[in-house]
Amino acid sequence: MLESIQKKIESNAIFYLLSYAILIRIAMLLLYADYSIFPDSGGYIELANDLSDFNLTGYSGKRTPGYPSIIALVGNNLNWVKVIQHIFGIISTLLLFDLVKRETQSKFTAFLAAFFATSFIHLIFFEAAILTETTALFVLLAVVWFIRVKSCLNVRTSILNIIAISILFAYLYLVKPMFIYAPIFFALFFLMKNFQENYKKALFKSSLVLLIPLFTFYSWSSLNEKNIGVFGSTYFLGFNLAQTATPFFELVPEENQTIRDIFVKHRDSIASQTSKSITMSIWAAHDELVYATHLKPPQLSKKLGDISIDLFKQHPDLYLKQVSISWLDFWTESILWKPKQIKSVAIKNILMGTWLYIQQWIALVINIMFLYFSIKHLKRIFKFRIKSFDFNLFLVSIVLLGSVAQAMITYGSNSRFSFPYFSLIIYFVFINLFTLKTKNAAHT
Repeated sequence: MLESIQKKIESNAIFYLLSYAILIRIAMLLLYADYSIFPDSGGYIELANDLSDFNLTGYSGKRTPGYPSIIALVGNNLNWVKVIQHIFGIISTLLLFDLVKRETQSKFTAFLAAFFATSFIHLIFFEAAILTETTALFVLLAVVWFIRVKSCLNVRTSILNIIAISILFAYLYLVKPMFIYAPIFFALFFLMKNFQENYKKALFKSSLVLLIPLFTFYSWSSLNEKNIGVFGSTYFLGFNLAQTATPFFELVPEENQTIRDIFVKHRDSIASQTSKSITMSIWAAHDELVYATHLKPPQLSKKLGDISIDLFKQHPDLYLKQVSISWLDFWTESILWKPKQIKSVAIKNILMGTWLYIQQWIALVINIMFLYFSIKHLKRIFKFRIKSFDFNLFLVSIVLLGSVAQAMITYGSNSRFSFPYFSLIIYFVFINLFTLKTKNAAHT
């Protein structure tokens, strides 16, 4: 009976998967009719309005235009943005299915992986939020899928494929600036993988893939420098670094006493409220710091960044401790939603209980399994050297580097940082489970 069910699923895998993904989102639209606005949403909406007016003169520099461009394209109608994000979620389900199928040659395993992924309710609720997470997940997955399907890690891949992946990387950066590391790592990985086979082509194509992302980074950062006097993707970097320095900010020298004392005062006040996290203390202190220093937010951010970097240099042990805490938190999953928008109390309680008592723990187990399988895969570098430079090593490295990059730069009370990698993590766990199952079957 189980075999017949498996064969039926395999013969209609795409139809069943697509139907399931669509039905879940229709149910979401019926139960959770509105979109969700969070504190970070305002910055994206603000830039979308400026893009709609075709005027970025004097823009505040809060966000990059990748996600706001989607809002602008639908006339700033946030209900349509939510629909688009649901469509992104459906396509992501199909991309994940295809990735697993290509690796395992098993439609049933691919169906299980994609079905499993799209069943997580935090994924569906992120699709209703006016935030970058769903778009970042979709674009990152699309980038990785394109690399796999078009064999972009092969030195013989076409120039058109390299240009296409360069454009995709550039847009990924514009959606979420942290991903500027992705094209840089791709170029280095490509060069190392193909250097012995054809170093001239490897060098040329690895340089070409960097062209559009780095040009995009420079252009947007230059626009910010013109508008706010700070060269960078956004002006938030200094605030982010200050978040990492929060637990030991009292060690700031006397020359920055005013900033130090205001920041520490707000941090300690929040710490006295045991239900709140001190990680967002800089935002509680923000208005008073602006008033006391007479600095505009971009300049205050730059000052805080300089102070924090000096603090890291003076106390590397405390910095590394905080980075370690942040890295561990990366592997937890969060849900962002507005429960009050669900009219049915029973359904709201079921969804809340499903996440709190079941799914968030399953997600944590999946992340731990990913780390376990990643360590096993990384060991192959030392055994097989150049032969280990395969697609799965690239994927593992992209996720692990992202976790480290985030931990080194910022620490917050939310765990949204790992969300864009969610599908990639599930892909890697499922193909490893399939490999284990296949090996066990061969031994029996």
